[in-house]
Amino acid sequence: MGKNLRRQFPPKRGFLLALCCILILLGCCSHRKYKGLLTWEEYLKKPEKTPYILEMTTRKGSLVYYGSVHKFDPRYPQFADIEKRWKEFKPTIALCEGCIWPLEESRKKAISRSGEGGLIRFLAAKDRVPIQCIDPPRNREAIHLSRYFTPDKIKLYYILRQVVVNRNLKMDIKNTNYVCSILRELSILKGFKGNPSTFDEFKFTVHKMLPDLKEWQSIPCSYFYSDEPENFLPKVHLKLNEFRDYHMISILLNELKKGKRVFAVVGRSHVVKQEPVLRSEVTNFRDTKKEKKRGQSP
Repeated sequence: MGKNLRRQFPPKRGFLLALCCILILLGCCSHRKYKGLLTWEEYLKKPEKTPYILEMTTRKGSLVYYGSVHKFDPRYPQFADIEKRWKEFKPTIALCEGCIWPLEESRKKAISRSGEGGLIRFLAAKDRVPIQCIDPPRNREAIHLSRYFTPDKIKLYYILRQVVVNRNLKMDIKNTNYVCSILRELSILKGFKGNPSTFDEFKFTVHKMLPDLKEWQSIPCSYFYSDEPENFLPKVHLKLNEFRDYHMISILLNELKKGKRVFAVVGRSHVVKQEPVLRSEVTNFRDTKKEKKRGQSP
């Protein structure tokens, strides 16, 4: 029988077949959609509680999931609260939203330049705690979005969203290098080579697709939440945040299963929307029932 198997699947071919099966399984797992994630409409019906904090304990691991508001004033009470909880919790891993923010020399600079993400980076470095980004890479996000939107809309979304981010971070929005950088990054992806691929093409596409937007560098944040039928940005934003929510849930559950003490800080809406899923999933591998949710106004 062994000889017959070797004839049917030579060693090299058999290895490649097994590898393909593993990759397919991994791909399926990475796109798993958990049950219970709140929709944006369901989230809006929830009482306003800021910050929104979810704490959970399993047989091995523990979680402090801090739903923050995006502020850059070191005097804002949220930041002292994060520091207090960090010190009490003694995490073994830190997770932050967006990226791993630049390490600053002081608490004040960390918050002023990068908000809560900067503070977590500062605290993790000070206490030598490993830190990682809880978001998926942008190329994975873009490929996922391409199932629902054309590449030109996806490119415009990322650039215009970056305008809002840069403005909040008080960066020089007259410096447009990031426009070409994002275009280069996305244009190398399969199916993304078309327009816009240059700065001039970007400006033309904005004017064509968003004619009511007089100046793209002055785009208000409300453009990403409006219900104007011709505005595609909110639709892209909702679909992307859904993908990000599922990714965040996977990261959190994976670290908890490893027995880590996880301290994660993200925008408030993510914690509220993900809470039902996390509670349901954790009960599947948790032996102790020690969890509590806190919501308070600073």
